[in-house]
Amino acid sequence: MNIEQLNFGFGTMQWVVIGVIGIYSWLIGRQSASAKEMLELRTRITTLEAEMRQVPNHNQLNELMGRLERLDAKMEGVADTMQPVIRQLERINDYLLQHK
Repeated sequence: MNIEQLNFGFGTMQWVVIGVIGIYSWLIGRQSASAKEMLELRTRITTLEAEMRQVPNHNQLNELMGRLERLDAKMEGVADTMQPVIRQLERINDYLLQHK
């Protein structure tokens, strides 16, 4: 074994080691990127869960619809009771306009 063969062996080993380090760093970089993506996804899911807690459920929506229907019925009743008052005010207005 002479110096040239050892020199060739060290050169070859240097390229192999650099190649292994390059592949290792590439894999670590991919894992870091996927860890960042996982953190982002977890953050998004946590945000969505917090927002979904504030959304009313089916029972609450049914209760709200019932209240709105009762309110609508009451408003129709108020409108019906206001019709005679409106007619009387129109008569008073007409009378006052004719008898200045």
